[in-house]
Amino acid sequence: MKWMKPLFVGALTGVLLCDLAVAAPETAQNFVIKNRFRVGWDSNVYEEQKDKNESYKIIEEIEFLLNMDMEQSFFGLRYRPTFMWWSDRNPDDTDLHHEFDLVLAHNFTPRLSINAKNALRIAELPELIDRGAVVRENDDYLYNLADVVLGYRLSEATRVELGGRYTLLRYDNDEVAATDDYDIYAVGATLRHQLQRETALSADVRFERTEYTDLDDRSSESVFFGAGLEQIFTPNLVGSVRAGAQNKTFDDSKIGDETNPFGDVSLTYLPSPKTRITVGAGYSMFEADVYPFASQDRLLSFLTFAHDLTARIQLFLAGSYQLSGYNRDQTIDDPAFAKVDGDEEVMQASGRVSYMLNRRNYLELSVQYLDFSSDLREDFDRTRVELGWRTQL
Repeated sequence: MKWMKPLFVGALTGVLLCDLAVAAPETAQNFVIKNRFRVGWDSNVYEEQKDKNESYKIIEEIEFLLNMDMEQSFFGLRYRPTFMWWSDRNPDDTDLHHEFDLVLAHNFTPRLSINAKNALRIAELPELIDRGAVVRENDDYLYNLADVVLGYRLSEATRVELGGRYTLLRYDNDEVAATDDYDIYAVGATLRHQLQRETALSADVRFERTEYTDLDDRSSESVFFGAGLEQIFTPNLVGSVRAGAQNKTFDDSKIGDETNPFGDVSLTYLPSPKTRITVGAGYSMFEADVYPFASQDRLLSFLTFAHDLTARIQLFLAGSYQLSGYNRDQTIDDPAFAKVDGDEEVMQASGRVSYMLNRRNYLELSVQYLDFSSDLREDFDRTRVELGWRTQL
């Protein structure tokens, strides 16, 4: 891959963290190493509609965590490399993925604070990336998200936040990169007010600029105005809702401006200390995942269920549904592509059972299913089964 420098930086960081944990006893108490080893089966390695090819695989994943909670500051590092070997995948039977997360928080005074986060992902032949359940081009990529928020408490109940975010996506393949590499710059302000102990209100405004690095016609600017509500209905039921309007202006003058509503809602219910249920949905305009479209309208809904069957056995279930709508009026001019409308549906379901051998060791069995249906690309479905061992070293 072209992005070898971040890979070595991540690997070096892991080594330095190990040295740091050995050198400083007080730091070592906050340093954790976790490992997951899995064997699995994949029903559709190449994500094809017909003539599917299945493969067995071996997955080795190690995670380094460093958390330092000081009097006025918090510092966190996480690095997780994942190696995968496939029994029947040509021409490349191995993948190496990297996840690197950094968190910094500092209270300058009781009223003034800053929070910064950075998430770096380097993946080979990926299916999904962090920003939602979006099926991506089947090519190696580098993805980075940096987020900084400066907060000031105006009063005991009211707080204002100023934030900035930068998102980068770079594909390794030159042909894919020419149409799909982008940078997203966002700045915004949020006002939060604790109306009552159980009720919190918010209002926000945000400006966002999406720039496709080699294809200016797909670029756009958006302005968001929104308001939110967080409510504790009972000690066992918590919900939030956010809604507003988004105005999107495209760099291609032949595509008219769009003004659409956006919103998201979530609800978490704990019927017992052993059970947790979360349901949610969201709708907004989003950066386009299919060339030559400049935007998409995306609806995403999800449901998760976690339950402790016994003191040693935990069950986790999750499902999601995504509907992406593509409008021919938001297509840039390209003689190689006809201007057509189209929808894409992504349905995902997963389940995991964990058995605790002791405080540091777990056995896990997981099943994942994905169904992808599109008017614009080839349909496919995929099932994966994995059996693994998770331990904290």
